[in-house]
Parts: sequence; C-alpha cells; structure tokens
Amino acid sequence: MKTKLTNKEKLKNKIEFLEELGKTRSKSLITRATKWELQFLSFLKRNNIKFSFQVPVVVNKLKAPQLFILDFVLQDNIIVEIDSIKYHGSKEQIKADNRRTKLLRKEGYSILRLYNAQIEKYSEKELLEILQIRVSPPTILK
Repeated sequence: MKTKLTNKEKLKNKIEFLEELGKTRSKSLITRATKWELQFLSFLKRNNIKFSFQVPVVVNKLKAPQLFILDFVLQDNIIVEIDSIKYHGSKEQIKADNRRTKLLRKEGYSILRLYNAQIEKYSEKELLEILQIRVSPPTILK
C-alpha cells in the first residue's frame, strides 16, 4: 500500500525536481548563449570580474516554488540579465519580469537589466562604470 506524502514532503520533492530541471536547462542555455551574452561574458573575463553564468535558482515565496535561470550572478548577489527588447519589451513580459524581479529581491538579489543593444553600444569603460555603481557599496556624499 502506498503511503501518502505530507505537504512538506511534496514541497521538498517539487523543489528537488525544479533544482534538477534547472541544472538541465542551465546547461542547455550555456550551449545556446546569445552573441550578446557571450560578449558580456568575455567582458567580465577580460576585467577579472568573478561571475557565474546561467545560474538556476528556486524561489519558494509563492504558493508553489518557481525556477528561474539567471543570466549572470556577480559578487554580492548582483544579477545581470541580458535581454532582447523584442521579447522583453512586450507588456506581458515586462509584467512577468517585474514580478520575477520582486521575488528575486526578496531573496536578497539586486537586478540589473541590459538590453542587447546596450551591450553593443556601451564601451567597456561605460559597462565597468555601470557595474561599479551596482557592485560597490554606496558612498555618502558630504
């Protein structure tokens, strides 16, 4: 006779399933990285900035846990998402991205979204300045 799982056991199983799924999706996304992600990855390497690429994260803040794959995670839980305006510019996707951002902030992350065109347009110096603002602790002006 089968034993019935408790809600806690069901949740644990769901999270474990999502973690494994995340590893698989992450590997797939790494092999299918966009040219803009690869440009940013090269930029980070050239500037000796430590990072993780295509990081699976399970967030359990809603009724059910959710899996997110983060493009880049830098020090101090800074997430850098490289987005296509074509896909991420729609009203529905902006709403979904905002919801995701709120959930990730509750997990202690800070999110920086850059569009593909920005990766092409900004110089290396400008990208470094943008990251410096996000990564450095705030300074108090007197």
